[in-house]
Amino acid sequence: MAVQRDESLGSVLAALAANTAIAIAKGTAAALTGSPALLAETLHTVADAGNEVFLFVAIRRSRQPADATHPLGYGPERYFWALLAAIGIFVVGGAVSIWEGINALFNPPGLDDFWVGVAVLLVALVLDASSRLVAVRSLRRQAARRRVTVRELLRETPDPTVVTVYFEDTIDVVGALLALAALVLHRVTGSGIPDAIATIIIGLLLCFLALQLTTRNRQLLTNQAVPDRYVDQLRGRLEQEEDISAVTQMEAIYLGPREVLVAAEVRMADGMSGEEVALALARVNGQMCREVPVIARLYLTPVP
Repeated sequence: MAVQRDESLGSVLAALAANTAIAIAKGTAAALTGSPALLAETLHTVADAGNEVFLFVAIRRSRQPADATHPLGYGPERYFWALLAAIGIFVVGGAVSIWEGINALFNPPGLDDFWVGVAVLLVALVLDASSRLVAVRSLRRQAARRRVTVRELLRETPDPTVVTVYFEDTIDVVGALLALAALVLHRVTGSGIPDAIATIIIGLLLCFLALQLTTRNRQLLTNQAVPDRYVDQLRGRLEQEEDISAVTQMEAIYLGPREVLVAAEVRMADGMSGEEVALALARVNGQMCREVPVIARLYLTPVP
């Protein structure tokens, strides 16, 4: 469990360092060149840096141990702060970029210090790609442990932090390429329209990303079920116990990125007394939690 969280923290810190440096460079270049696409990229990167702070808080707060006020732990804290990060992407990065692009369509800007803008965007591409590589490696390790593909992991992972960083860095790379192409077209054609169009496209990409991340965190905050294949594996493991003849019903939901609550109704073997049933369930409960550390709570209810 600790390894998972450390990987997420490493991805967030790498992205925060890269985005802070890039935001300063892009902001300077946007002021010198007057490019709306570079301004959109600056806003995008500032939003990303702010989101990394949210994600850092998410990881730290979700690590707190369970207490009297939160007996099931603080796992959902990660989903709440990741949701705020997604909203930040939409408001600061997406909506403002679209607004700037629309303004630039009606009032196309001039272009100064072309080579400064090009140099900054090339450096940004390298830094964003490096940060993305850290996130990709973390995702691959997580996928290997779960025995799924990276695509499946992105769709179903209960850890929103490293996924948010991965998608942010992917959009960063695409956005920097669009801004670079817009600068070149502006220089070649003498028209600021390509800059404006690139700005609007960057904003739309950010809004789409924010919508996807918001939807994912909403699902996790509302007690999303664990994928069926893991539930079936756990059901099969329980039914291997000699004191359990069948599992009639089982439900499992995420309490956090690496914490699951499982509740099952089980039919006990014939001829067991009440005391034997209680002892058997206590033994199975402890054994299952040791074998599958992600099970934070396991409730077994005997039924006729």
